[in-house]
Amino acid sequence: MHTLDLSVHPVTSTLKMLASLLERITTANDKIKQSLPEPETPLAMTPAQHQIYTSCTRFHARSIPSISINAYLTRILKYCPCANECFLSLLVYFDRMARNVEEITSGEGRQFSIDSFNIHRLIIAGIMVSAKYFSA
Repeated sequence: MHTLDLSVHPVTSTLKMLASLLERITTANDKIKQSLPEPETPLAMTPAQHQIYTSCTRFHARSIPSISINAYLTRILKYCPCANECFLSLLVYFDRMARNVEEITSGEGRQFSIDSFNIHRLIIAGIMVSAKYFSA
């Protein structure tokens, strides 16, 4: 039987796997947003389109950051050395956000998706929370 012990697993390897997964998630969500036809007028939007086009939060950047997710995670590790648990907890946080969309957006009916405009800010916020949690 093969077991995985996170305490001895190289953090850089964990970061590569995490970055790969997050890249796939953001790429898929970006494609979904791009595939929707842009309505001629905001009044002509269906409720689903309106939710997607108004899903910007304080975590959304005005433009997509030029640094890749892998390079960003590596940079965080360089300046804020964390254990695997801190980085893997991001998956738990993102999963909980996806499951609790209505609560996150205060019941306004907006959708929240992890995309290229917000992934970097979500990562740094999640790392900060998990580092505080695991250091206590």
